[in-house]
Amino acid sequence: MADRRLKFRLLLAGALFISGCRGATVAPMAAPTVVPTVAPTIAPTTAPTAAPTTGPTVDRTGVRDAALEYVRDRYGADAPAADLTWTEQNAKPAEMVGREVYQYLAGDWLIEVSYPVVLPELTVYTVKMANMATGFGWEGQVGAGGQVIEGEQLMLNAFNVALTHALALDEDKAPPASLAWVGERTTPADMVGAETYRYTAGDWVVTIAYPVVSADMMVFNITIQNPVTGFVWMGSVDTNGQVVEIQ
Repeated sequence: MADRRLKFRLLLAGALFISGCRGATVAPMAAPTVVPTVAPTIAPTTAPTAAPTTGPTVDRTGVRDAALEYVRDRYGADAPAADLTWTEQNAKPAEMVGREVYQYLAGDWLIEVSYPVVLPELTVYTVKMANMATGFGWEGQVGAGGQVIEGEQLMLNAFNVALTHALALDEDKAPPASLAWVGERTTPADMVGAETYRYTAGDWVVTIAYPVVSADMMVFNITIQNPVTGFVWMGSVDTNGQVVEIQ
């Protein structure tokens, strides 16, 4: 299980953390504090628009609980215990506009939930979870309907760009926007300097590979395929949302 776990380097007294290279450790802290940090994101002009959720939507605490349920189911004893009492604090930097950031603290655990200020049915939440004593780290996104997908934010953004691009090219054959994807880290234990992920939804399979480099140099190589229908799309997406199609 350890080789499938995402880990973070917790910076500046452990109050905020960003996704980083695999094998990151957690710096000891005296008490969590809020430190303004804004991770790079795909440019709004090229990023996809989330498909509206037609059913009930979740709020930020519902998002936290959905992520906790996912992590407990997947990582067992390494995940936060079910009986923890969480304390919420607003962690939005004063200069941030159009986005909200909240932190949840319980013992050695820190959960950060961030999201854009848009209609509830269009909201996609980014969740980061870490234990400052054990070094456990997890990151993923939660949709407005409470669906959880595991992976670091820049990769999932690129994943969404690729899916939107494929759908625009061939709406009848590409994966529909309503699919619920289940992902896993597939990076070999002896691989250094790169990460690989695999996502599935029904007959659909998506593989993503990318180098562990600075965000401005990162390019995600993505393959979308359906072995039943024969659909295949291959391409790359950078952190500016630019798509280069290979097939």
